Amino acid sequence: MSVNNRMRELLRCPQCRGGCLIDHMMDNELVCTQCGQIFPVSNERPVLLRKDNLLFRVDDYMAEHPPTRVSTLHKVAERFVPGLSVNLARERILEMMRDQLIKLNKPIVLVVGSASQKKWLNERLKYGEIEIVYSDIDIGADIDLFCDAHDLPFHDDCFDAVVTTAVLEHVMYPERVATEIARVLKVGGLLYSELPFMQQVHEGAYDFTRYTLGGHRRLFNRFDEIDAGMVAGPGTSLAWAIENFVLAFFVGNKARLLMKIFVRLGFSWFRYFDYLLKKRPQAMDGASCTYLYGRKMDGRVADSDIVGRYTGAKHLVHTRT
Repeated sequence: MSVNNRMRELLRCPQCRGGCLIDHMMDNELVCTQCGQIFPVSNERPVLLRKDNLLFRVDDYMAEHPPTRVSTLHKVAERFVPGLSVNLARERILEMMRDQLIKLNKPIVLVVGSASQKKWLNERLKYGEIEIVYSDIDIGADIDLFCDAHDLPFHDDCFDAVVTTAVLEHVMYPERVATEIARVLKVGGLLYSELPFMQQVHEGAYDFTRYTLGGHRRLFNRFDEIDAGMVAGPGTSLAWAIENFVLAFFVGNKARLLMKIFVRLGFSWFRYFDYLLKKRPQAMDGASCTYLYGRKMDGRVADSDIVGRYTGAKHLVHTRT
């Protein structure tokens, strides 16, 4: 077993939600000290799923999976074709988070999902004694452990910060995941969350929900807001819409990839309008994605406060008449 001692101290059985996890007599297994549930370890990564999980099966994580074949055209497109989105907030906010965390004694950060951004997040957050735990449900993810965010396998109040970017739109019950995030964070712990608003389906069957900034605030109403706003604005929303409009006429993978390249070469520049619009409150109503940076508190933000923080176009109309 190579689960490091510090992470082992954080782990809690997701089955009974009470016991600690220790090495089992068999290699590559953890066992709950309370209910006796055994959890396998796949390539040094614990698979911490409940037995009654209907979407994800432990056996799938223990099986061998051949590497995904990627066409040459797809590789060329990924390297040379511009994307459709900007990010107006993440780097600035994560620098703020890092500056707060380095003041603490051996702070630890949980990343929920977002495993594809591990290298980028390490470069921005991993500084000094800051430790990062990466969790995800994606079989191919480069992470520390597999888990379902609806049942985070960690003790209460054990993390100093949580980062989750473009994840909660892909879970069945985002309110439950938000509750779990608040549970594992210490009081005063930091949260950085990104959620899409004006975006089309981008994860197939695992794509369920979209949020306005007000909805984002309501979802994380256990957090005192430090900063919130637009990650990507109407320019990005428009570029996404054009791409999905064009792709609606095509079925085959190759044809769709060629059309995607065509659209991105022709319309990706729309995203740069977001830099012009980022300080215009009316642009929030057409944002592609929003962010929330907050600090866990004992109580909850009142619904009236959430409504009162709206500053979009309708707010301008109401206050000027």
